[in-house]
Amino acid sequence: MRGETMSDVLLWLHPLMQVCAAVLGVWAMWQGLKRAAMLYGKKKVLFPWKQHVRLGTLALVLWILGGLGFYVTLDLFGSTHITGLHAELAWPIIGLAFFGLLTGYILNRYKKKRTVLPLVHGVLNVVLLILVAIECYTGIGVWENFS
Repeated sequence: MRGETMSDVLLWLHPLMQVCAAVLGVWAMWQGLKRAAMLYGKKKVLFPWKQHVRLGTLALVLWILGGLGFYVTLDLFGSTHITGLHAELAWPIIGLAFFGLLTGYILNRYKKKRTVLPLVHGVLNVVLLILVAIECYTGIGVWENFS
């Protein structure tokens, strides 16, 4: 790399990482909906538990790492919240991602018959995905303004 800073690299890596996280997150959610049908609809469904955990964990960690976008804007532009709603939505996304990791860990580590925790885990992760969809939309505007 000739004269490129870490921020320059992250400026390109950030959107790519977050799109990958969104795809993985939707995939994990699709699997989670199968689990919900099994738990609450009493349907017999094959649930790929380990794959769901891997996909969901990776998506959640990538969303948390998306917070490096604050480092990029601070380094390149001297401020962290110049992207408006895109920056503001990052905080609840990061918080919900941590919550998803924690509840997912509990569900995976301490397997037993449950109804409330899987519901809370699923609902909050669906809220997270809705926020991520909005974040992707606002990110397109950021990309157009800064690239």
